[in-house]
Amino acid sequence: MICFLVEIFYQQNFTFAENQKEFYAKIQNTGVYLCSTPSEVSSLFEIPYSYFVKVDYSVDDYFKVTYQNVEGYVKKDKVSLMNGTPQQPYAQATFKVFVPYALYETPNQNSSIKAQINTTNSLNYLGTKAGQQVSSSSNTWYYCNFSQDGQVVCGYVFSGITDVLTPITTNTETFEIVKEDILNPSTTEFKSLSTGTKVMLIVAISVPSLLILYFLIKPSKIMQITKTKKQVKKESRRIRHGDYFEFDESEL
Repeated sequence: MICFLVEIFYQQNFTFAENQKEFYAKIQNTGVYLCSTPSEVSSLFEIPYSYFVKVDYSVDDYFKVTYQNVEGYVKKDKVSLMNGTPQQPYAQATFKVFVPYALYETPNQNSSIKAQINTTNSLNYLGTKAGQQVSSSSNTWYYCNFSQDGQVVCGYVFSGITDVLTPITTNTETFEIVKEDILNPSTTEFKSLSTGTKVMLIVAISVPSLLILYFLIKPSKIMQITKTKKQVKKESRRIRHGDYFEFDESEL
């Protein structure tokens, strides 16, 4: 319980400026996928090389991240966590279809249709993924989104029916590579404190908490004592046997 209270104390009183920063991880290799769960079998699309994902926190071997408002996960060993804020973290590219088409749930024309697309819709490119072999020359699909009736819809479009993407340039921004401990600076600060300071903080938190706990338990304790006294009194009552009375030995 004390450890729990100390953790609350640090969350409330030892929040440093670093903890309020946004941290980004750079995609420095090809073949890095954004996944919908912390598993590569749930990959949504390959993130464009040289760009960034905004990192929220770590989950085992993955970072929980955001890329262009799409939340997901990336493998930690496939990105570089950096201490800096890029000016252009995400690739900016758009395209259109040259024939009416559909936005699919998965990169397969047999999957559910999320929206209908016409030749006037401007689609925002997010990444690519291999899928159904629609034509003899390509199985590449684009993961994209566009606004429809005030809502942003995400899905897949076969690359073979699209025009040329807006050119995606290489992002040359780079920063100091850091360890993931920087995501939790308050915990790191606590570990760096001296033993004496830690003890003082624990005492400062635990004593008031124990007093509160005492007053919470006290009413039930009083009720228990009162109940016990009544039980003893009941057991010590006189028991009549014919013309005489028998007493409990505890009354003598």
